[in-house]
Amino acid sequence: MRTVGLISLGCAKNRVDAEHILGGLAAHGFRIVEDPAQAEILIVNTCGFIRDAVEESIEEILLAARHKEQGRCRQLVVAGCLIKRYPDLPRELPEVDRFFGPEDLPRIARELGGEPTDRAPGGPLPRLLTQQPHSTYLKIADGCSNRCTYCTIPRIRGPFHSLAEDAMVAEARGLAERGVVELNLVAQDVTSYGLDRGDPGALARLLDRLAGIEGLRWIRLLYAYPRPFPPGVVERMAAGEKLLPYLDLPIQHIHPRILRAMGRRTTADEVRRVIDGLRERVPGLVLRTTAIVGFPGETDAEFEALLRFVEDVRFHHLGAFAYSPEEGTPAERLRPRVPRAVVQARLERLLEVQAGISLERNREFLGRSLEVLVEGRDDSGRAVGRTYGQAPEVDGLTVIEGPEADRAEAGSFVRARITDADLYDLTARVESP
Repeated sequence: MRTVGLISLGCAKNRVDAEHILGGLAAHGFRIVEDPAQAEILIVNTCGFIRDAVEESIEEILLAARHKEQGRCRQLVVAGCLIKRYPDLPRELPEVDRFFGPEDLPRIARELGGEPTDRAPGGPLPRLLTQQPHSTYLKIADGCSNRCTYCTIPRIRGPFHSLAEDAMVAEARGLAERGVVELNLVAQDVTSYGLDRGDPGALARLLDRLAGIEGLRWIRLLYAYPRPFPPGVVERMAAGEKLLPYLDLPIQHIHPRILRAMGRRTTADEVRRVIDGLRERVPGLVLRTTAIVGFPGETDAEFEALLRFVEDVRFHHLGAFAYSPEEGTPAERLRPRVPRAVVQARLERLLEVQAGISLERNREFLGRSLEVLVEGRDDSGRAVGRTYGQAPEVDGLTVIEGPEADRAEAGSFVRARITDADLYDLTARVESP
């Protein structure tokens, strides 16, 4: 039985791909090893979204090549986004034996000589979870058709395409049977699910089917383009059952000229109406967003417009990024470029403003009794978990106190009252049953 190791880079969607690669390999008779030095076949699952990710991917490939030169590795494989963005890589990286793009994921194990399996065509791909077994991601679509001028995703992943509903439900059911209680739905734009097939009711229908799976307690929507939602979705979020009142709604910017230059298919007024409508209809809604500063030509006044919007809307969580000119994107040709020092100063100012807002938002939870999903123990040995308002990996944690906290197991839920709040984290005391 040949041994395979996998090094995976990038976002949650890439992690799902990596877990499907590992699941396929295991199903085809390969033995998975965690230590790359023990692998006869070494796979690097790459990310090519931004320059930093590209550089990290290349660095990992070169590090992996050392195992081929000096260790047990006999075959070096590169999978994922990088080959789609840079088709000339095979000539530039002769150390690599095989390249597979994102669309090749279902056949990687077979192409590497794996044993035949009896998996039915069109069914869910096998998946080997690599994180805590109680919370994971479900990728419901791939690609993107929004074509923002700064983004490489359409070039790498192609146009938006929804994944088959039956396969998504079957995969989710299998995850629940393995102990997953929180399912985070991801795509480049979750609110477009089904629209590419002319089916505006697809997302609500998928949510209903997922909510019917025994064992699943929390369902969360991540990466929603700021446009009106398909029919039925907001109503299901407002119902306060399995679909959590939490939404990641990336705005990127708010000034009209910058939005046009970014190719964003929405206006500042439309973004405002979407947010106001969601807050009116969904009690206790927690909103996360992302923003880009330093887009080519961004003036002080345009940055101030973004800052005022953030101060006014008061998102619970915000991720801010300095604009990165990505090779091959329309925005790369735009001028003038904002000086790096100015971009950094704006980034720091935006983050400082958001820090105060996040602290105020966290303090609004004081005294509330909430369900907390237990994650485990932190480095100090304290029990920690997450409320519905804390998405995995990107938001803060909730420190769990009280006699019952020591007995709380990862993957379980406890009812706790919020007793303290800081910039990122909450503290809660478990309530008596």
